[in-house]
Amino acid sequence: MKKIVVYILSFVLILGIVGCSRPAETVNDSDSGNEAVIQITDDEGKVITMEKPAQRIISLYSAHTENLFSLGLDEQIIGVGKSDNYPEQVKEKKAFDYKSDPENVIAEKPDLVLIRPFISKSVPDFVEALEGAGITVVSLYPNKFEDFDEYIMKLAKLTGKTEEAKAMLQSFHEEIQKINDMTKDIQPKVRVFFESTENECRTVTKDSMVAKAIELAGGINIAEDAQPVSETSSIASYGVEKVLEKGKEIDVYVAQKGAMNARSSPEAISSRPGYSAIKAVKEGRVYVIDEKLVSSPTFRFKQGVEELAKMFYPDIFEN
Repeated sequence: MKKIVVYILSFVLILGIVGCSRPAETVNDSDSGNEAVIQITDDEGKVITMEKPAQRIISLYSAHTENLFSLGLDEQIIGVGKSDNYPEQVKEKKAFDYKSDPENVIAEKPDLVLIRPFISKSVPDFVEALEGAGITVVSLYPNKFEDFDEYIMKLAKLTGKTEEAKAMLQSFHEEIQKINDMTKDIQPKVRVFFESTENECRTVTKDSMVAKAIELAGGINIAEDAQPVSETSSIASYGVEKVLEKGKEIDVYVAQKGAMNARSSPEAISSRPGYSAIKAVKEGRVYVIDEKLVSSPTFRFKQGVEELAKMFYPDIFEN
């Protein structure tokens, strides 16, 4: 009988040792769930580790802010960038400027500050001050459409919203696919010039979010040969002379409107010297679109694709 008791106790002891020796699970770049440790790699190559989803978030880039609200994180957002203006709820949040004293941010005791690489390059001392105060700073920015899902999932992992993000991404892609299905077989396709800034008549790079929106909406980007103004920029040089050279080929002329191109309007564009020779101007097919719908990595990108499709093929999308 004593031997049986010893065997049982030994077996229980072994089970306890095995159970205690199991490694801690993490949420890494490919996992999700309710594990104890969250880990991602941000877009500056930093490995970010958090013990639990963020509860006090300051977002210093408008796309991050918009996506956090889309994920249902209104209560967790305690601050936004000073120029953030969407959605309406941002007006109720405290605004911060990454060019100002970092103590303003530190005083709010955030457990997560979201930035983009541009901020780190522009004001490295600001970022270093936050990190020196023990604040987790994460730098994210998807350079192209193909990076969008990974970007959203990183935001979701940091904030405990992975399931919500998966569902939203599925709906996002399904809606875009419906638009693309309506235009992909149309021939001939409209040829499009997209103006990012009136200054030097700049356009966008061929792998930019905008270029992908044009493609998904069924258009052909007539300026695919445009070269980026800098190594990491989605803005590309082009010039008025080159636009006029291709004027007879431009079926639709679209300019983004926003901080980068505030004065754009169909009337202003059409009245520029020499532009009367452009096919799109002659046929009254000059349009403007909110830059946030096509240039910014948010879920409203699908709205931008739809608006472009209506510009390109009004007979199909008239309803």
